[in-house]
Amino acid sequence: MSIDFAVAKRMALTYLEQLSNASDEVTYALVESHIREEPDGWYFPYQSGKYLLTRHFGDSLVGNWPIFVSRTGDFAGPRRPGMSVQI
Repeated sequence: MSIDFAVAKRMALTYLEQLSNASDEVTYALVESHIREEPDGWYFPYQSGKYLLTRHFGDSLVGNWPIFVSRTGDFAGPRRPGMSVQI
């Protein structure tokens, strides 16, 4: 099975929603301008919603890997570009 960008984006947003629900104070948002397509899937970078509004470094997330969604739809989670998927 192969998924398209729209399905991959929904999967990334669902993953972010789960992260936000697990956090007491932080909401997360995709950085749309930096979404990257690769042969095996898509990278969806994200940042704290507050940082995207204020641009204050103290509101930013540091060290987070983008959410990777595989073209097969069987993986959605953090992955650094160039790293293999461990399912």
